[in-house]
Amino acid sequence: MYPYRESTVSPTLLHWLGVHLPLLFLGLLESFLTWRRGEVTSWRHLWPLWNTIRWFLYGHVFNNLLKSIGKETIGRLRPHFFAVCQPQFPDGGNCSDEAHRGGLVYHEAYSCRPELSGATQEMLTSLHVSFPSGHSSMAFYGLVFLALHLRHRRWPLRGSLLGPVLQLGCLCVAWFVAISRVMDYKHHWSDVVAGSLLGAGTAFVVVQAARLEEGHRTTKAAAPTNANANANEKEKEKKKEGQAEADALAVGAVAGKGHQLAHDLCQVTCQGSN
Repeated sequence: MYPYRESTVSPTLLHWLGVHLPLLFLGLLESFLTWRRGEVTSWRHLWPLWNTIRWFLYGHVFNNLLKSIGKETIGRLRPHFFAVCQPQFPDGGNCSDEAHRGGLVYHEAYSCRPELSGATQEMLTSLHVSFPSGHSSMAFYGLVFLALHLRHRRWPLRGSLLGPVLQLGCLCVAWFVAISRVMDYKHHWSDVVAGSLLGAGTAFVVVQAARLEEGHRTTKAAAPTNANANANEKEKEKKKEGQAEADALAVGAVAGKGHQLAHDLCQVTCQGSN
């Protein structure tokens, strides 16, 4: 029987590590990149910032939804279940009785005795939501998203070690949050593995979706420019062809006039001689 312990990573700290700090860093990074490119003349230049924040929030909601479905559907008991619940069976016995400790019998009918453990209603409610780990899922989603985005933007400098160090730091913080849940007897190790994979997988999918949309928008925005450039090239070629034709006609006209002039002089001379 595992004892009840307070969380090493509190819910407030978890939200800062998994949501608030990644959002703040993403906003500052995209704003800085936009400013460095000199594209601050209109709101459309801030579209990369909006796209990044939007997809991060989409993924956060989706990740939280999948986590909640798993918790409410499976209903796995936490490791500290016996210490908090102190279950009593319909016959008045409990897990300390020899009759119930001898055989491997799964009891579905029982009632908790919070007067013995001092458990609150919130503690009793959270006993059945061990799988998957919500702390691991949220931490890995936010910090893996940030690490992948840093890799995509190749910030701060290409070839610099600062980028990989920041990415490694994100993963280490997420890993610490995950293993703290096992140390605090809040989750089984398999709960933590499932939550970590859920958060990291969701982050990977969302980052790829954001990159695809950004690439599509960039291609679409560049299409009119390429079309205008091609049109200008064609117009220049037409002008060159027209100029060449005009020059050819002009040369032919001059040549024709010169020949006609000689013929007319010949006629005038002949008539004059007659």
